[in-house]
Amino acid sequence: MMYAPPLFAWEESLKTRLMSKDQQDRLSYAILQHFQDLISSKTVSGDAAESLAVAVQCLTEALGVDVSDASQSSKLKVDLSLKEVFDKAFPPPPTKKVATKDEEAKANGLKDEGNELMKQNKYEEAIEKYTEAIEVVPVATYYCNRAAAYSKLTQHDEAVKDAKDALALDSGYSKAYARMGFAYLNMNKLPEAEDAYSNALRLDPGNQSYKDNLEAVKEKINAGPTVMSQAPPGGMPPMPGGFPNLGGMDFSQILNNPAFMNMAQQFMNDPNMQQAFTQMADQFMQGGGVGNVGPNGIPENLDINAMMSNPALRSMAESFEAQNPDMMNQMRQQFRPPGDDTDAPNP
Repeated sequence: MMYAPPLFAWEESLKTRLMSKDQQDRLSYAILQHFQDLISSKTVSGDAAESLAVAVQCLTEALGVDVSDASQSSKLKVDLSLKEVFDKAFPPPPTKKVATKDEEAKANGLKDEGNELMKQNKYEEAIEKYTEAIEVVPVATYYCNRAAAYSKLTQHDEAVKDAKDALALDSGYSKAYARMGFAYLNMNKLPEAEDAYSNALRLDPGNQSYKDNLEAVKEKINAGPTVMSQAPPGGMPPMPGGFPNLGGMDFSQILNNPAFMNMAQQFMNDPNMQQAFTQMADQFMQGGGVGNVGPNGIPENLDINAMMSNPALRSMAESFEAQNPDMMNQMRQQFRPPGDDTDAPNP
């Protein structure tokens, strides 16, 4: 016979899932206050205002909550209005602002600082500068540049939001659609990427980069699911779902590149790098090894952001680039993924 918990236990469990009477009254108060604010501010008028006033009276009687009662106001009113709560959860798209010359100069200076930080691969700091610029004057270019920085940090969902905000300010901004396409591509949302690049090309028909990116996305759609990649001779065994796609780069191509392998050999001969890889390997195995592979081909247990921010890795990469600038530039061109036009923020 199956064990059935006592009824009172089920009732207690249900109570914990329901709002308390105090919470219900606070929510009722916020709703009624919102309706009253609509009437007072004349957001609604005429017959609509009269109907809403009648509704407030009916709801006041039904819920036992009265926004005109001072004692209830002190007890039930919360710090944020219902509209403020909603705006915080679902921010409205940015609107154009008439800025003073001083505001424009300040915002443009912050944007230039962000662009310079992007060139130095300091993406977190660049995001801070673009955000400061947006807070002074919301401009489509600033959102678009911040989208590029977010994509560099593989925060592609944030990049999509910024691209959409840029388009809310400038619906004819082709590069914002391109940023969105790149982000969607790296999120493996291929139909959305195709649509974004199609819009970018519609606005800028002569842009060869947009044409190439759109064609690359269509090829990925037509190719269907990627088969498991094969490991290079003597290399690491293939991961479930193939080699990881690091921001759109084919990892198997990287492993077969002589320049990269020579660089990797130099890295591994450095004691600091050996220690860094040992630490990352320990963390990776503690997280369960490879585990499931995400939609972008990267194992879910592999923290790419942590790897890229590792001081030893960054120090070695910067040192190698300083010694071999031509080789690094060649590798960037070779391994640039389809749609990666995020290297150049708008001036």
